[in-house]
Amino acid sequence: MPSTGETNQALPVYFIGHAGVGLLFDDRPVMQTARANLREIGKEILALNPRPKAIVAFSGHFEAGEIHGPGVIEVNVKKQTHIQHDFVNDFHDSKPFVYEYDWPHRDGPEMAAQLWHHLRNAGIKAKRVERGVDHGVWVPFKVMFPEETPLDIPLIQISTFHGYDLESQIRLGEAIQSLRHEGYLIVGSGMAVHSFASIQEIADTPGEEERRTVRAKVLAESKSFDAHLKGVVTKKDARERKEALLKLEELYEFRRSHPTIEHFTPLLVAAGAAGDAEVVPLGVDLVEPGMSYLNLRFS
Repeated sequence: MPSTGETNQALPVYFIGHAGVGLLFDDRPVMQTARANLREIGKEILALNPRPKAIVAFSGHFEAGEIHGPGVIEVNVKKQTHIQHDFVNDFHDSKPFVYEYDWPHRDGPEMAAQLWHHLRNAGIKAKRVERGVDHGVWVPFKVMFPEETPLDIPLIQISTFHGYDLESQIRLGEAIQSLRHEGYLIVGSGMAVHSFASIQEIADTPGEEERRTVRAKVLAESKSFDAHLKGVVTKKDARERKEALLKLEELYEFRRSHPTIEHFTPLLVAAGAAGDAEVVPLGVDLVEPGMSYLNLRFS
């Protein structure tokens, strides 16, 4: 079981803004900076001492399925996992090369089965599933761990809860907090702001001047929520941070920034797993209309 081999030194927890597959080929300055931010985090992870025995990843693209009902977590125990080309857009005509991307990596199915037991022992309903690695993990990890410095640590994917109960996501993080003392590095991969609805609103606005006005409004909303979130998540006291994170849902900017919440929940899992850890933003803060690429380290 994961409870063996406990050490006094806890590994950090990370939250990364994973972006889409455009992260791998888009040469706009914002994407160049996003890649530079992630590369530095990758170097930091490879230099950790003690060295992690596995990375446990929670992605905005892996919610537990409705088929298992509410309150159930899924643990991927598949051997030799493939990567999923699970993109929001259909690139077959415009950029067919994205379906040729690969990301060689190591799996940890035996450790994944142990984590399934750990969750069940913590009172969480958990199911074992077999799936591929979604782009919320392999796309940023492909940047963080390029061919010259590959990731040689096994990867385990665990889902977030399905649905809108935000407090349950923090409880999930709290249930795996002890794993940080047992060699597991926890990484949440989502977006601090993720609103395709807002981006579409800009695109649908007729007239260049009107479109600029709507774009400025959306950018202001995104920056406002990004700032609110940083102010809240960097609180060191775990209980105070938890209460403040849950209150974010009351903000107008929250629903504008997260019309669906699957990209926000990995941050809540990370925060729950961090306990009273100190939290610092990493790299250059990047906010676009409807998107924020915030990266955090809890240590």
